[in-house]
Amino acid sequence: MENQHKNQKETLGEKGENLIELKHVSVSYGGVKALDDVSVAFREGEIVALMGPNGAGKSTILKAIFGLAPLSETSSENHSGIYWRQNKISEEMRQPHHMVPMGITLVPQGKRVFGNLTVLENLEIGGITLKDRSLLKERVEEVLQLFPALRSKLHQKSRELSGGQQQMVAIARGLITDPRILLLDEPSLGLAPKVVQEVFEKISEINKKKGMAIVVVEHNLKSLLPIVHKAYVLDKGKIVVEGKGQDVVDSGIFKKVFLGALE
Repeated sequence: MENQHKNQKETLGEKGENLIELKHVSVSYGGVKALDDVSVAFREGEIVALMGPNGAGKSTILKAIFGLAPLSETSSENHSGIYWRQNKISEEMRQPHHMVPMGITLVPQGKRVFGNLTVLENLEIGGITLKDRSLLKERVEEVLQLFPALRSKLHQKSRELSGGQQQMVAIARGLITDPRILLLDEPSLGLAPKVVQEVFEKISEINKKKGMAIVVVEHNLKSLLPIVHKAYVLDKGKIVVEGKGQDVVDSGIFKKVFLGALE
């Protein structure tokens, strides 16, 4: 029965329902459109890559979902907005403190750990919304099974860890609430190539073992594309290509958007 359940989870990326949809979403900063009428969907159990040059709008998608970026006013006729399991998220609810209980977690770029706190304290902060201390203890144990290298570091100050270890702590902390979708912003930023490979192997493992949807903003395409189910390429705030990872590579779109040759 356990193996059957595992196999079901592993195929969720192919047949899962939509968890989050952005429909005709626009975001502006100081009159400049960071997102321009963007529509994307993230399904249960799939790994999705958001790719494109700097300033394309990749991170803005994550911030918009998590309530960290204001949506521009749009016509109500096209049902624009952000939807969670087919239900539109109101502006009142589109706040980070509502997103986490809903099942959405964001791990921002830059190995964001509390350096003066121990690894264990960092993990416990990830479960600050959990009122049951025994449940928090269970969740910490669950993430330590996914990140066994952190077990010996539990009582060490996070600032003393390597960059790769700090990134693992940040991702592990994001898993404490057992979200249905994990948003990762540039998880390989500033890491050595060997460590980058370890991070993406861990992302794939989390997806397979927990059936969790994962959305990754990333520049390191070589390491990321082999593990993704779907990819979106953005340029100047718009989606220019979407499809399976290798199909996107074969389309030649990267040469166009990164060299500025896109018409």
